Amino acid sequence: MSHYSEATELLYQGTEVRGMDFYKPLVVPYYSTTAFKMQTLEEVRDVATNKFSYVRFTNPNREVLAKTVSFLEQGERSLIYASGMGAITSTLLTLLSAGDELICNSAIYGETFQVMTEILPRFQIKVTMVDFCDNDNVRKAVTPNTKLIYSEVCANPVLKMADVPALAQIAHENGALLMIDNTFTTPLAIKPLTLGADIVINSMTKFMNGHSDAIGGSITSREEIIAKLDQARPLFGTSGDAYAAWTMYKNFGTMDLRVKRQMSNAAKLAAALEKHPLVSKVNHPSLESFPQHELAMRLFRSKEEISGMLSIMLPEDTDLLDRFTTHLHFVHYASTLGGIHTTLMHPVTSSHADVPDDKRRAMGITPGLIRISVGIEDPDDLIQEFTQALDAAK
Repeated sequence: MSHYSEATELLYQGTEVRGMDFYKPLVVPYYSTTAFKMQTLEEVRDVATNKFSYVRFTNPNREVLAKTVSFLEQGERSLIYASGMGAITSTLLTLLSAGDELICNSAIYGETFQVMTEILPRFQIKVTMVDFCDNDNVRKAVTPNTKLIYSEVCANPVLKMADVPALAQIAHENGALLMIDNTFTTPLAIKPLTLGADIVINSMTKFMNGHSDAIGGSITSREEIIAKLDQARPLFGTSGDAYAAWTMYKNFGTMDLRVKRQMSNAAKLAAALEKHPLVSKVNHPSLESFPQHELAMRLFRSKEEISGMLSIMLPEDTDLLDRFTTHLHFVHYASTLGGIHTTLMHPVTSSHADVPDDKRRAMGITPGLIRISVGIEDPDDLIQEFTQALDAAK
């Protein structure tokens, strides 16, 4: 189907389940079984390559979802994990060993920050946190023991960007891998593997699933790397849930419609909020005021195809923040993102609560920062919703 658009091809990815073509259902069914029957020892020997066996190792719903993710990311193969964090930790602990070093973007999701600063050092893996806004910082941090460079495309929650092609060059010149988190941006906006990344992680719970009703993560890479991860994943116990995989696969059918609307809405809302007197700063790469706007225009197709996320800087006044949130009508606080309903979150008391204040502020996160996950509502309604709440909070 290579001559059709990505939006059309997405609808028909993974529609055939390996070895199960007997009834050819229009929609891939949910396989709730924990195991599949085998009759002979020859069948048992064939399980590794031809059949499904036990749910922690293989499952039809995970397989069709993985094929769809591989299509979107243009990678050789993908694995489905129980969550985005499960995908991250399992991958790092599989590929890195004691004595190895990792360079991580200092502007990063709070729980990823904890993995880098609390978990990996226990395994004698050295992590250097670096400001990726200047690629020279990354070059200077490289040592002979550097095995992996890690970043999000757009950092959670301030959207600081990573120059993926430049990072890939730095990594490969030094024999290291580049691992990129594409959660905020999704493969509809950018495909890091085509820009030189070696590994891409997605928290599919967010935009890719889009309905806030299932949790899961994915890793996409070349076969050589995936083979190692596939062997380790059942041992970590991080294989994705079959029901969640089935749910996500169904929701992927509307991803092109949903996410493109969310990205467009976010750009429009960012432009509107930047004009409000209570907002001192808006973080979204579509804005010319964004420090890395030029990089965004090189990496993305347009201003309205970047990310459905943005964040705004308000005064560091708890009472004001409460007045703002209580005057919102259909937008609600939620500790997640990427759903069809617009939500907001306060990073200092949620995603980055366990990050020291000085580290948070270095990332650009203050007690006045509000992260906004933009949904598919009418953009004019969104602008009115936030404007009236900000007006009431003054």
